[in-house]
Amino acid sequence: MEKVLIIANEFPPMGGSGVQRTTKFVKYLPEFDIEPIVVTKEYLGSLKDETLLNELPKDLKIYRLKPYDMINKKGILRLPFKFIGTRLISPDAEFFWYYFNRDRVAEIIREHNIKCIYTTSYPYSSHLMGLYLKRKFSNLHWVADFRDEWTNNPYHLDDFYRRVRFKWEKKKELEVTSECDYLITNTQFMLDNFIKDNPSLKGRSTYIPNGYDEEDFVGLVNERNGQDKFVITHTGSLYGRRNLTEFLDGLNIAIGNNSIDKRDLEIRIVGNVYKKVVDEYAEKYDLVGNMKAYGYVPHRESIQMLYYSDVLLLLIGKGKGSENFYTGKLFEYIRADRPILGIVPQHGAAAQVIRDTNTGVVVEPEDIEAIGEAIVSYYRQWKSGKIDHNPKWDEIQKYSRKSQAKELAHIIYELLK
Repeated sequence: MEKVLIIANEFPPMGGSGVQRTTKFVKYLPEFDIEPIVVTKEYLGSLKDETLLNELPKDLKIYRLKPYDMINKKGILRLPFKFIGTRLISPDAEFFWYYFNRDRVAEIIREHNIKCIYTTSYPYSSHLMGLYLKRKFSNLHWVADFRDEWTNNPYHLDDFYRRVRFKWEKKKELEVTSECDYLITNTQFMLDNFIKDNPSLKGRSTYIPNGYDEEDFVGLVNERNGQDKFVITHTGSLYGRRNLTEFLDGLNIAIGNNSIDKRDLEIRIVGNVYKKVVDEYAEKYDLVGNMKAYGYVPHRESIQMLYYSDVLLLLIGKGKGSENFYTGKLFEYIRADRPILGIVPQHGAAAQVIRDTNTGVVVEPEDIEAIGEAIVSYYRQWKSGKIDHNPKWDEIQKYSRKSQAKELAHIIYELLK
């Protein structure tokens, strides 16, 4: 069995969507004769999901290194440290975790005779760790996995401090993509952007999409629980361009012209979103009593919330670059056998998956009237007693986490040959 050192700053018991991809790779790689050894950090944050630890192989070796955390400081210095970490430190607040632990990771490589490493971002500092190790060990093979884009990330275009740091980060990104042995992204759109910036990636790069784990659905109840309510559920985070504004603007039109009876409506917001934020939306759009904030729940519970729903709300946001990516929860949405209302770029990665799997309706974020019409269409079907939903299960099965781990294992074996 070959070994691979997984360098993942975000890893269970940390919760949230950012840990899912790496967790599933680690879970299934042993089935393809790859032994993962994990380097991560001691997690100090509040977003924890201890249940994810049950996903990991029982004999998994995990090195939890000192965090050098700037985000979760306590006391009067909490806000200054958070500001420095999120605004001034480049490429991200985990730079010191990389810098002060890099020699310890080199010791781990020697200790286990590691020939291949896998780094994953966000945070991008994990790739700086990979760059350091690649330069230190001439016989080391390096797979760099970008869950999101770095300098081409559309969310970063909205951040003044990132624009200031752009030139330096572009230089570091080019060093990473030039010196890694293999680059992986999770959409073809992202991969095209990386190759455009660095044509040398042709022939040593691919995309492995996010996916769903069939085992996450075992034992759950495939039944809605809204009784006499039309239940629309969004799971995951809301931030920056990814917000509820366009959805609620469209819904407001539908309610205003009496196409939807507000008394029938229940909107569930599940994930790392403050209740205060949801309450503000509810007050602004006169939906107090219709919107419910559940906060962060364990992963399997969040999937159960999909089953409980009538329609699943997917949000990407608008603006340059938004078409290049999708959120990881999309694939749990399509597996949950509930229709998706995708407020996403029409010609983007998320829209393509929804169309290929025939799992929902796609509406441009800017087209508020069309958003309202799509909500009304699903509402009227619900009122009639049956929502039209005919997924292409042969397409959906392509996104299983086990098959994606098999693809990563193949890449590792090819490098080691």
